[in-house]
Amino acid sequence: MKTCGKTHVVTVTMNSEGNFDVVIESDCYKVAQFGERLKYVTMDDIIDFENSRINKREFRGDMSPPCLSPIAVLDAAWIEAGMLSKSLVKRVKENTIDFSTVE
Repeated sequence: MKTCGKTHVVTVTMNSEGNFDVVIESDCYKVAQFGERLKYVTMDDIIDFENSRINKREFRGDMSPPCLSPIAVLDAAWIEAGMLSKSLVKRVKENTIDFSTVE
């Protein structure tokens, strides 16, 4: 996150129950706590983002709305579930948001 200067590493792995374990390493206390609260997501969580645990306040806590770490969890889970191609993400390497202001 360039706007806050913090770094987050999100790892998602499918477990034996068919859910996805979530580990978030971050130098941001709020994002680290999000990872501690979240711990795992289900297939429903990654398909229905509006109703997902990833998006619920009880898991997000008081992270700021522009924080991209919830989307990082979603993307990592999609990759792990095979819904987002590993070769595609390897090729594109990153998604970016470019800010421009009108003066």
